[in-house]
Amino acid sequence: MSQSQETNLQNVVAKPQPKEESDLMRTFFAGIGSVCAASVTHPIDTVKIRLQIQGEGAKLGGKQYNNIFTGMRMIVEHEGMRGLYKGITASWMRESIYSSLRLGLYEPFKRLLGATDPKNTPFYLKFLAGGMSGFIGSALANPTDLLKVRMQAWEGPPHGLIWHIKDVYSNWGIMGFYRGLNATIIRAILLNATKLATYDHIKHSLINYKILEDGYGCHFVSSVCAGVCIAVVTSPVDIVKTRLMNQPHGSKKYSGMFDCSRQIFKQEGPLAFYKGFTPQWMRFGPFTIVQLMVWEKLRDYYGMKGI
Repeated sequence: MSQSQETNLQNVVAKPQPKEESDLMRTFFAGIGSVCAASVTHPIDTVKIRLQIQGEGAKLGGKQYNNIFTGMRMIVEHEGMRGLYKGITASWMRESIYSSLRLGLYEPFKRLLGATDPKNTPFYLKFLAGGMSGFIGSALANPTDLLKVRMQAWEGPPHGLIWHIKDVYSNWGIMGFYRGLNATIIRAILLNATKLATYDHIKHSLINYKILEDGYGCHFVSSVCAGVCIAVVTSPVDIVKTRLMNQPHGSKKYSGMFDCSRQIFKQEGPLAFYKGFTPQWMRFGPFTIVQLMVWEKLRDYYGMKGI
């Protein structure tokens, strides 16, 4: 066997053969990347939830979570390490639905909007595609999102997912799982549009201008930039969503997202919309890095093109 034939054979064995682009596999890989990211960042997300509900008149047993570090320490002291992972099962369910769809449908929506060249797609088309896929994912996953928030906000002895499902249903019926739906959808549209458009645009700009090659370094830088952008854009809507989802039984403190926004502004001031911003940013950074880099690597391993 000649040396050139030997080299070609090694390349065939070493590299996965290109496969037909599959929206289903792309969506499946998005779910895997998102579940991995949620598992890594869930403790930070739990502290963020506690910070966001603080100050709305909720019973906190005198505990005050001044920042992410004291928040983590106090949760571990009063609830043990398990307290940081309250709601993890609901979080995995949420990511399996919400993030699978919002990432997996991004490229089909780009094609639908007329994007043919991934390297030179206008930013506004990426933003629209991200918003559309975020809308669908969040609308379908709202029940799991609500369960995650309520489990994370729960300061008593931990209960399982089934207990919380029964609790919500017995108090509000099936529609109880759709509390905060409007805020959830608006947040998801802003978040997904910002995340994917920013990541996609920065990644291809770095490649097109030959600043970085398509690989780990490029994916890391693009993910970090996307994480910062979505934390700034979505924090105000995120706190409204959390407050709506965590309303106590037997009362309805807020009539809707606009009433909730008004009350937060009136009672706590404009900076209250950025309560929990530090853990929000500290979560979005690692979450986005793990989620998108795992997603890209799985696609590459399977022989599919990157985003």
